[in-house]
Amino acid sequence: MYEALYASVPDADAYLKRIQRKRRDVLTKEYLDDLIYGHQLHVPFENLDVWMFQKDIPLDIEAIYEKVVTKHRGGYCFELNALFTALLKDLGFHASSCMCRITRNKNYVPLVLHRGIIVELDGMKYFCDVGYGGPMPPGAVPVQDGAVADMRGERYYMYKDEVPWWTMKRRNSSGEIESMLQFYTMPQEAVDYIPMNEYCSKNENSVFRQRLYLNKRTERGSVSVMGNRFTEVENGVVVQEMEIGEEEMKGVLERYFEIVV
Repeated sequence: MYEALYASVPDADAYLKRIQRKRRDVLTKEYLDDLIYGHQLHVPFENLDVWMFQKDIPLDIEAIYEKVVTKHRGGYCFELNALFTALLKDLGFHASSCMCRITRNKNYVPLVLHRGIIVELDGMKYFCDVGYGGPMPPGAVPVQDGAVADMRGERYYMYKDEVPWWTMKRRNSSGEIESMLQFYTMPQEAVDYIPMNEYCSKNENSVFRQRLYLNKRTERGSVSVMGNRFTEVENGVVVQEMEIGEEEMKGVLERYFEIVV
């Protein structure tokens, strides 16, 4: 019944071309980091289908591939991390999905509504994410208590929390250490994300039903849209910020996110 959720990527080489990366003969941590970084540079986090078009969000791999690779769109965690996990498996990595809760900017225990990725490589587990709608590690972070990961000028921290949870934190542009998310490493079945996806895409209490979100990493920082506000950040500094209306939105999507709607 749910076989389509577990399918292989229809064309792994086309997917790699989408993120401007190539196959390699040897699976290394450096290659994994490069795949993650390439994905974040070229595939935006976005909820256009939920907010603007009010469409259903299918989670079968072929449908996500059609959206992300063929139509050159983005998506949110249930789409992007699902498709990227399938790619990693096709390339030979030992990858699985994991449950997460987003803790950034929250002073309460939030719902478990995020899909992450665990990769096991050379005896070490790593947390990976290409579907977080904000700052996310530009590479794989070791799942090891007290681990510190320095990547592309950013620093991330990993802590063992109350069983079974792990907590990942980051040093932000102000120098403060902030909590990002919690996760556990038990492999999660793709079918388990169906009710979460239904909630996020259809429930009026979901943040994705309340405003537009877009985010994409750039080589110097990031570009994002939250509601009707566009922000561009370079080297930790906001270099452009403006309100955009419906007339400006089309140009912003095409210029900064390479999305044509």
